[in-house]
Amino acid sequence: MRIIDEKGRIFGKINLFDLIVFLAVIFLAAGIGYRVVKNRTDAGNQVPVKTYIATVKCSAMPDTFAKALEKDRRIYYDNDGFTNARIVSIEEVPAVITVQTADGKLVETVDPNLKDVYVEIEIDDKQNDADIKIGRYAVAVGGKMTVKTIYAIGTESLVLDIREK
Repeated sequence: MRIIDEKGRIFGKINLFDLIVFLAVIFLAAGIGYRVVKNRTDAGNQVPVKTYIATVKCSAMPDTFAKALEKDRRIYYDNDGFTNARIVSIEEVPAVITVQTADGKLVETVDPNLKDVYVEIEIDDKQNDADIKIGRYAVAVGGKMTVKTIYAIGTESLVLDIREK
């Protein structure tokens, strides 16, 4: 007994063309079913996102720091890449530093070469835990954080305020 006879039927019962069409319809239906189930699963697993604005002070920075931040406002960390945060405003003021006079007194003076840079950062935080995070790092008022883009880095910056947008 031959597998395909002279009329093109497999084992003399099923037409080869009909079998191909039947299998194509089955695979198409399976693919559509998979997509529908996957989309419903993904929609059910989405974590709500809340947006915050954090005000951060980068103290005694070089006068080129603010311009470097403006080149690309996305926050970037080496381990995470571009994060869920971006700079929305930058303000620089002359840096007031404390110096010791010849008689040993400490006085505050304006440094002509340094600036205090105030940065507002918009954070899109997933609400899957209690912390507000940039990348994988928690942010809180009074805490230190690194304001880093691909062009500038301000370590030991102080978080002054966090508010909901």
